[in-house]
Amino acid sequence: MKEKIVIGVDVGGSHISCAAINIETGTILQKTLISVKISNSEKKNVLLSVWSQAILDCKKNLPVNSDFLGVGIAIPGPFDYENGIGLYDNSNQKFLDLKNVNVKEALLENLALSQHQIKFVNDATAFSLGSYWYGSGKGSEKMVAITLGTGFGSSFINNGKVIEEGKTVPENGYLWDQPYKDGIADDYFSTRWFVNNFNNISSKKVTGVKQVAEFVKEGDVEAIKLFNEFGQNLAECLTSHLINFNADVVVMGGNIAEAFELFKPSLYKKLKDSGLEIPFKISILKESAAMLGAATLFK
Repeated sequence: MKEKIVIGVDVGGSHISCAAINIETGTILQKTLISVKISNSEKKNVLLSVWSQAILDCKKNLPVNSDFLGVGIAIPGPFDYENGIGLYDNSNQKFLDLKNVNVKEALLENLALSQHQIKFVNDATAFSLGSYWYGSGKGSEKMVAITLGTGFGSSFINNGKVIEEGKTVPENGYLWDQPYKDGIADDYFSTRWFVNNFNNISSKKVTGVKQVAEFVKEGDVEAIKLFNEFGQNLAECLTSHLINFNADVVVMGGNIAEAFELFKPSLYKKLKDSGLEIPFKISILKESAAMLGAATLFK
C-alpha cells in the first residue's frame, strides 16, 4: 500500500522549514527535511521564490511509489487562511511586503499544483494539531495547547477538530487578547513579562527567560519569586477556560515551557485550590510540531 505523503511547511519570522510526512504514522522522512534562513522583512518576490524552492527541493526526494496529497503550510497571522492571502500590517511588523498578496496563487503557479493541494493554517493552531495527533496530546479527547514565548498562543481541540467558536472557548480560540489584570493575557505570559519584571526588581539584567531560569538554579530569591508568580498567574488565567472546555490535558510549547519545572508547583497548587486537577505536558515534538500539524490538514 502506498504511503500517504504530505509536505508539511513551517514558515517563521526568520526561516522556512519543510519535510515530507507520512500522515498516517506522523513519521518525518528525514532525507526530505529542509530548513532555510530568510528574514520576513524581505520583499515578496524573494520570500515567495525561496519558499517555493524549499518546497520543490523537498518534493524532489519523495519516495517513488508514494501517494502525494499536497502541501500544508503553517504561517503566522494575520492571514486569510482559507484563501491564502496575507493580511499583514504594522501591528506585528512581520511580512509587511505580503500585505494583500495572494500567497496561494503564487505558490500554486511556482509549484505546479492544483487548488486543493495547498492549504494554510495558523502556526499556533498547527502546533496544537501536531501535538494532538502525534505528540504529547495523543490519545486525549479535549486538548488545550498553549505556546509561551514571544507571545501567548492558544488552541482548543475536540476529537481532532479545532474549536474556534461557541460557548466553551474564547473567540477564535485566542487567549492572548483576553483581559487579564492590568492589561491582556499576552502582557503576562510572554518573554517580555519575565525580562521586564526581573530587570525591574533585580540589579542583574537579563534579555531572556533562560537567564532567569539559570538564576533560579543559583538560588536567586527574585528569580524564584518570579517563576512562582508566573505559575500562579497562568493557573488563574486558564482555570475558567479549562473548566468551560472540560479539557483533559494542556500541552505547552515555546521557550518558557522549557522551564516548566520551575513554575509547575505554583501552577498546580493554584489549580488545585480552584478544584481543578489537569495534567500539563511539554511538547515532545519541539520544532517539528508546526510542520506535522500543517500536514494533518490533509487527514
